[in-house]
Amino acid sequence: MSETSHLPEVVARAIDPTAVRLKVVTDSVARTGEPFRVIVEAQNELGTTASGGHGKVDLTIAGPGGHAKVGTVELQDGLASTTLVADATGVHQVTAISADGMRALSDPVEVRSDEGQLLLWGDIHCHIRERRAQALISEADRVMGPATLDEAYRFSRDVAGLHFAAVTDHDLKLTDREWDETLATADAFTEAGRFVVFPGYEWGDSSGMANNYGHRHVIYRNGETAPLLRCCEPPTHTAPGLWEAIRSQVAVDDVVVVPHHTARGGGQTWENWDYFDSDLQQLCEVYSLWGSSEKMGEPFPIRYLPSGGYFNTGEAAGHHLQDAFERGYRFGFTGGSESHDGRPSRSILHGHYVVAEEDFLCNPGITAVWAEDLTRDGVFDALRARRCYATTGPRMIVRFWVNDAPMGSELPAADASGAPLVRAEIEGSAPISSCVVVKNNADVHEARSATASLELEWAGGADARPGDFYYLRITQADGEMAWVSPVIFI
Repeated sequence: MSETSHLPEVVARAIDPTAVRLKVVTDSVARTGEPFRVIVEAQNELGTTASGGHGKVDLTIAGPGGHAKVGTVELQDGLASTTLVADATGVHQVTAISADGMRALSDPVEVRSDEGQLLLWGDIHCHIRERRAQALISEADRVMGPATLDEAYRFSRDVAGLHFAAVTDHDLKLTDREWDETLATADAFTEAGRFVVFPGYEWGDSSGMANNYGHRHVIYRNGETAPLLRCCEPPTHTAPGLWEAIRSQVAVDDVVVVPHHTARGGGQTWENWDYFDSDLQQLCEVYSLWGSSEKMGEPFPIRYLPSGGYFNTGEAAGHHLQDAFERGYRFGFTGGSESHDGRPSRSILHGHYVVAEEDFLCNPGITAVWAEDLTRDGVFDALRARRCYATTGPRMIVRFWVNDAPMGSELPAADASGAPLVRAEIEGSAPISSCVVVKNNADVHEARSATASLELEWAGGADARPGDFYYLRITQADGEMAWVSPVIFI
């Protein structure tokens, strides 16, 4: 199907202002007696903001203290935002009800009395267009989503309710002026305690890469020393050349390089695990709108579709994340949207293709981090420490420990006594149909819950050995999933 033949149908649906549903986004953790953020959005049939959506929406909050109406917001151009306060500790959910009966339920909000770490949500793998200079071919093209960096980050913060983001446009299609704009905009939108932006870009070309180095996004802590190192220019046209150039210009602690869609078979875009840098590649993207690259044969595979699929894509055996684990590589998990329509974490279109319809694959993913604070350093340190996990979209609250060390930790095997103790606490958005403990790529234990809450404790297995690793794969009854970064024994 050509782009020109597909575009009119997308345009007709995307600009429909009729609201058919509500969506509620909240912060995931809050302190008793202190405000937390709530965003209410009216959406049209396609899932974009229904700009014609107006009217009052009642908000109620349910938790251990009961269920009560807590306020009313007024939708303007399909959006409203406010803050709410919960006085009782425990898990709460916010319900929005419009005057005409539309109803939406938020993901869980954990209210606690202590300080603790913050659970923050972001997307560090998203785009505006393939080529930024062509973002607005015409005014009608705006239906494909936000067309500028400013618009994309406002969408991230004010509509999607993210805490952090990075627009990672393709390096070989960014001009030097556009890279300067990337750095300046990241600084302009970073506001400690509210929203932080990291400068970044995607390294990797789908054509002519003889060694199939794969695609990866390069994310910098800040723009003070953030070079644009293009895959189309020597010496950074190879993965080893990229790593050498990064090391010569940036402190290792101030950059993270994240391989993505590692098992995507079409267009020479799979990851070649012969090339891996464990200091720079602390993370790998396990899920995006392409599907999951954890392992073969899972619920969201990168697959060929009956129509041939977008880019005729399918799974590439030997290039999944478990194949990298088998080689001894160790890394944490992120989820990304891979949006190309300027809607971080909430992609609707990829090019002219509608996400999650016949010619495309899966809904976009998202990354959670447990951070000390909502600052650039706080979020980036959490990413580098692998205190993060990926979901297929829902904002599940997940804690995971091995011998009391949280997700992402490295533990000396010599200090462990007996079989490691694996624990998890999960608050989902639907009943937890499966929480699998994965040890060294093998599923070794599974727990279930008839509710959206689950506590897991397991001490089976052998004594810890160097190289052992444990992670979680979580599946809800509605099919949504999460992958939680490993704890590693050294």
